[in-house]
Amino acid sequence: MKLVFEDQRTGDATKDTILADNERTVSTVWRAMAYGDMKKSGMALYYTDNALAGVYQYAKRAIDRKTSWAGTLRYYDRQVTLFDKESAALTYCVDESEADLKNRETNKLQGTETTPDSYVFYNLGLKKNEDGVWQAWDLFEDRGSQKCRP
Repeated sequence: MKLVFEDQRTGDATKDTILADNERTVSTVWRAMAYGDMKKSGMALYYTDNALAGVYQYAKRAIDRKTSWAGTLRYYDRQVTLFDKESAALTYCVDESEADLKNRETNKLQGTETTPDSYVFYNLGLKKNEDGVWQAWDLFEDRGSQKCRP
Protein backbone atom coordinates (compact mmCIF):
# COMPACT_ATOMS: atom_id res chain seq x y z
CA MET A 1 0.00 0.00 0.00
CA LYS A 2 1.27 3.40 -0.94
CA LEU A 3 -0.56 6.67 -0.36
CA VAL A 4 0.57 9.71 -2.35
CA PHE A 5 -0.71 13.10 -1.18
CA GLU A 6 -0.42 16.10 -3.46
CA ASP A 7 -1.18 19.70 -2.47
CA GLN A 8 0.46 19.31 0.95
CA ARG A 9 1.19 22.99 1.61
CA THR A 10 -0.96 26.06 1.07
CA GLY A 11 1.07 28.60 3.03
CA ASP A 12 -1.74 28.95 5.57
CA ALA A 13 -0.87 27.24 8.87
CA THR A 14 -4.45 26.15 9.65
CA LYS A 15 -5.07 24.77 6.17
CA ASP A 16 -1.73 22.96 6.21
CA THR A 17 -2.64 21.37 9.57
CA ILE A 18 -5.96 20.23 8.10
CA LEU A 19 -4.19 18.68 5.10
CA ALA A 20 -1.72 16.89 7.40
CA ASP A 21 -4.56 15.57 9.57
CA ASN A 22 -6.33 14.43 6.39
CA GLU A 23 -3.33 12.27 5.53
CA ARG A 24 -3.48 10.64 8.95
CA THR A 25 -7.29 10.38 8.70
CA VAL A 26 -7.39 8.32 5.52
CA SER A 27 -4.39 6.26 6.63
CA THR A 28 -6.38 4.93 9.59
CA VAL A 29 -8.96 3.23 7.34
CA TRP A 30 -6.29 1.58 5.19
CA ARG A 31 -4.36 0.52 8.29
CA ALA A 32 -7.49 -1.20 9.63
CA MET A 33 -7.97 -3.06 6.34
CA ALA A 34 -4.29 -4.00 5.98
CA TYR A 35 -4.07 -5.54 9.43
CA GLY A 36 -7.67 -6.68 9.81
CA ASP A 37 -7.92 -4.78 13.10
CA MET A 38 -9.98 -1.63 13.62
CA LYS A 39 -9.08 -1.20 17.29
CA LYS A 40 -5.46 -0.28 16.55
CA SER A 41 -6.23 1.79 13.46
CA GLY A 42 -6.88 5.16 15.10
CA MET A 43 -10.11 5.78 13.16
CA ALA A 44 -11.93 7.11 16.23
CA LEU A 45 -9.31 9.83 16.67
CA TYR A 46 -9.76 11.25 13.16
CA TYR A 47 -13.41 10.45 12.44
CA THR A 48 -16.51 11.22 14.48
CA ASP A 49 -20.31 11.23 14.12
CA ASN A 50 -21.64 10.16 10.68
CA ALA A 51 -18.20 9.91 9.13
CA LEU A 52 -16.99 7.47 11.81
CA ALA A 53 -20.07 5.28 11.39
CA GLY A 54 -19.53 5.19 7.62
CA VAL A 55 -15.82 4.37 7.60
CA TYR A 56 -16.29 1.87 10.40
CA GLN A 57 -18.86 -0.05 8.32
CA TYR A 58 -16.67 0.20 5.20
CA ALA A 59 -13.61 -1.16 7.02
CA LYS A 60 -15.64 -3.84 8.83
CA ARG A 61 -17.07 -5.16 5.55
CA ALA A 62 -13.58 -5.33 4.03
CA ILE A 63 -12.14 -7.03 7.12
CA ASP A 64 -14.99 -9.56 7.22
CA ARG A 65 -14.32 -10.37 3.54
CA LYS A 66 -10.57 -10.54 4.26
CA THR A 67 -10.08 -7.84 1.63
CA SER A 68 -7.39 -5.23 1.53
CA TRP A 69 -5.58 -3.60 -1.38
CA ALA A 70 -2.15 -3.18 -2.90
CA GLY A 71 -0.65 -0.54 -5.15
CA THR A 72 -0.88 3.23 -5.03
CA LEU A 73 -3.70 5.63 -4.19
CA ARG A 74 -3.11 9.23 -5.27
CA TYR A 75 -4.87 12.04 -3.37
CA TYR A 76 -4.98 15.28 -5.34
CA ASP A 77 -6.78 18.58 -5.85
CA ARG A 78 -7.18 18.92 -2.08
CA GLN A 79 -8.98 22.15 -1.24
CA VAL A 80 -9.68 23.49 2.26
CA THR A 81 -12.45 25.97 3.04
CA LEU A 82 -12.28 27.48 6.53
CA PHE A 83 -15.56 28.52 8.12
CA ASP A 84 -14.18 29.60 11.48
CA LYS A 85 -11.41 28.55 13.90
CA GLU A 86 -13.03 25.19 14.59
CA SER A 87 -14.89 24.16 11.43
CA ALA A 88 -13.92 23.64 7.82
CA ALA A 89 -14.63 21.63 4.68
CA LEU A 90 -12.15 19.62 2.66
CA THR A 91 -12.65 18.37 -0.88
CA TYR A 92 -10.29 16.15 -2.81
CA CYS A 93 -9.98 13.51 -5.49
CA VAL A 94 -8.56 9.99 -5.24
CA ASP A 95 -7.07 8.12 -8.19
CA GLU A 96 -7.45 4.38 -7.57
CA SER A 97 -6.29 3.35 -11.07
CA GLU A 98 -2.95 2.03 -9.76
CA ALA A 99 -4.50 0.02 -6.90
CA ASP A 100 -5.87 -3.49 -6.80
CA LEU A 101 -8.00 -5.40 -4.30
CA LYS A 102 -6.12 -8.12 -2.45
CA ASN A 103 -7.12 -11.11 -0.35
CA ARG A 104 -5.42 -10.70 3.06
CA GLU A 105 -5.14 -14.46 3.61
CA THR A 106 -3.70 -15.49 0.24
CA ASN A 107 -2.14 -12.13 -0.79
CA LYS A 108 -3.64 -12.76 -4.24
CA LEU A 109 -4.56 -9.68 -6.25
CA GLN A 110 -8.01 -9.54 -7.77
CA GLY A 111 -7.02 -7.87 -11.05
CA THR A 112 -9.16 -4.77 -10.61
CA GLU A 113 -9.56 -2.89 -13.89
CA THR A 114 -9.40 0.88 -14.24
CA THR A 115 -12.83 2.33 -14.98
CA PRO A 116 -14.43 5.74 -14.48
CA ASP A 117 -15.27 4.51 -10.95
CA SER A 118 -11.52 4.44 -10.22
CA TYR A 119 -11.71 8.22 -9.70
CA VAL A 120 -13.48 9.37 -6.54
CA PHE A 121 -14.44 12.82 -5.27
CA TYR A 122 -14.73 13.38 -1.51
CA ASN A 123 -16.27 16.24 0.45
CA LEU A 124 -15.64 16.19 4.22
CA GLY A 125 -17.11 18.31 6.98
CA LEU A 126 -14.42 18.91 9.60
CA LYS A 127 -14.35 20.16 13.15
CA LYS A 128 -11.41 20.68 15.46
CA ASN A 129 -11.66 18.67 18.66
CA GLU A 130 -10.43 19.84 22.06
CA ASP A 131 -7.02 18.23 21.40
CA GLY A 132 -6.60 20.25 18.19
CA VAL A 133 -7.21 17.33 15.81
CA TRP A 134 -9.28 18.12 12.72
CA GLN A 135 -11.88 15.33 12.68
CA ALA A 136 -14.11 14.39 9.77
CA TRP A 137 -17.69 14.42 11.07
CA ASP A 138 -19.47 14.14 7.72
CA LEU A 139 -18.30 12.53 4.50
CA PHE A 140 -19.73 12.52 0.98
CA GLU A 141 -18.27 10.28 -1.73
CA ASP A 142 -18.93 10.53 -5.49
CA ARG A 143 -17.37 7.50 -7.16
CA GLY A 144 -16.78 8.03 -10.88
CA SER A 145 -16.93 11.79 -10.49
CA GLN A 146 -16.29 13.83 -13.62
CA LYS A 147 -14.36 16.30 -11.41
CA CYS A 148 -11.65 13.73 -10.80
CA ARG A 149 -11.30 11.89 -14.10
CA PRO A 150 -8.19 12.58 -16.22
